[in-house]
Amino acid sequence: MKKIIISLSLLLGLWFSLWVWAVEVQVTEAIPWVCEWTADENGVITCQVQPGFDSVMTLFWAIIKYFTYIAALACVLFIVINGILYSMAGINDGLKTWAKDRIMKTLMWLVILMLSWVILNAIAPWIYK
Repeated sequence: MKKIIISLSLLLGLWFSLWVWAVEVQVTEAIPWVCEWTADENGVITCQVQPGFDSVMTLFWAIIKYFTYIAALACVLFIVINGILYSMAGINDGLKTWAKDRIMKTLMWLVILMLSWVILNAIAPWIYK
């Protein structure tokens, strides 16, 4: 919850900084790729968002990257769980078919997820610059 609040405040700072000036936000931990951060001797981390559209693109890139990692981990976990269900099905052919079908659908979505870089690069190449 804390990271969501920090990300929303940085997004608001990014939106505000597009038209005004650089915005500084104090955070509890460093957030990579979102802003230029510095830490003082007391452990207070200051995140400075520069004016312009580049900061927003960097934030979008970081969000896409994190969601891709989370979705890939969820797909792998889903494949493992359905593999366990498949192995525990025994002689029940209906349960085996159901687990195998879910594994195949998960693999299909994992391939689509891995191709998301190609899809996003074709639709919006400015994200990866």
